[in-house]
Amino acid sequence: MGRDEELRMTYSGLLMKDGEKMVRVSFERGKKAYAEGIIPRGVIEKSSGFSKEEIEMLTIYLQDNATDIINRAKGVNFLNEWIGRKE
Repeated sequence: MGRDEELRMTYSGLLMKDGEKMVRVSFERGKKAYAEGIIPRGVIEKSSGFSKEEIEMLTIYLQDNATDIINRAKGVNFLNEWIGRKE
């Protein structure tokens, strides 16, 4: 698998929407393929460049790993990340 084919996942910090805690998760492969999902619902909301089967696999990944991703997202501090400071 070449560097352009590697799958990269990023996630937001913990967000609040309509009184519910959530995390936005993005998957990227190369320069053209992306998928954006949300947990704890564990759904991919939009995507491009991934097959239907790959989207199903990403959905399962989000659902199976929601608790771990949420716990990691709790450690994201937007202000510190923005100014490049480590805690």
